[in-house]
Amino acid sequence: MPTTKIDLASPDCIRTRNPAYKIDRVVIHTMEGSFQGTIAWFKTPNRSVPTAAHYLIGKDGSICQMVPDDKKALHAGSSTSPGWNDRSIGLEHEGWADRGAEQSTEELLRASAKVTAAMCKKFNIPCDRTHVLGHSEVPGVSHHDPGPTWPWEMYMTYVKEALV
Repeated sequence: MPTTKIDLASPDCIRTRNPAYKIDRVVIHTMEGSFQGTIAWFKTPNRSVPTAAHYLIGKDGSICQMVPDDKKALHAGSSTSPGWNDRSIGLEHEGWADRGAEQSTEELLRASAKVTAAMCKKFNIPCDRTHVLGHSEVPGVSHHDPGPTWPWEMYMTYVKEALV
């Protein structure tokens, strides 16, 4: 995996995973903002919604881990589909879901693919679109990220290349 900066989220955004769930998904998000702005937001304590993700991926390929893999990040949960935060690793990508694929730089996609491949290896997650999915594909959520132009075919090719 590429060099990863560790800059932990506010402690109120990091939870203990429910051991009844096996980590079996990687959820792809879009930050709806900048890399540095998202780091600052996740580090802000006592927000009304204590969201965070495990990894942040910048347009330049920078990676920042915000939540340890063995901990739960509040990134994909739903009251109608509980357990998604316990069973998944969340990756936030710099940019905005409605601004199109041109913001998904080669550096961002390849760095993210390396993180996803590392998580698939570490947790024995199948490397397919059932197990690597967009936030909008999590049951019960009303989010639209990573957006309709996320380059899934190219991304999954990069993830599979990074597995070897």
